[in-house]
Amino acid sequence: MPPASRSHRSYQADVLLVPLEPRSRTAVTSPAPHDALDGITVSGTDTPLGGTDFRPDVVVMLTHDLAAVEAGLATRVGASARASGALVGAIVISPDRGWHGSEARSAAAELRAAADTVVVLSGMSPAVALLRVLRGGPQTAGHGTI
Repeated sequence: MPPASRSHRSYQADVLLVPLEPRSRTAVTSPAPHDALDGITVSGTDTPLGGTDFRPDVVVMLTHDLAAVEAGLATRVGASARASGALVGAIVISPDRGWHGSEARSAAAELRAAADTVVVLSGMSPAVALLRVLRGGPQTAGHGTI
């Protein structure tokens, strides 16, 4: 009888991060996020889902300021992601800074309708940790945080 062996298997998802407004785009691009988002694709501003044949497993929308999210953008991103078979999530950072006002309330309602899950977090560090968990796969020590 062969000795018992223990195998750790891990999934690895293709994750697309879609910053929905300027503050979120800045948070993930400048200053460089080092390797904290290593392996996670960040969408460009012109084509939220990349404009290529890339078919992510998970699409995560990110916003710091709900009032600055263009009306209809979350709906378009969510519909496009679902059409490609992806799960759809949203991360809202510090909603107390941009939760009030009709534009913010509309964006919040749109996010809730467009995403399978909406997570409200206090900053980018827990958001990066969540994104890394969603991505899965082997992790290397020394990943920085934003």
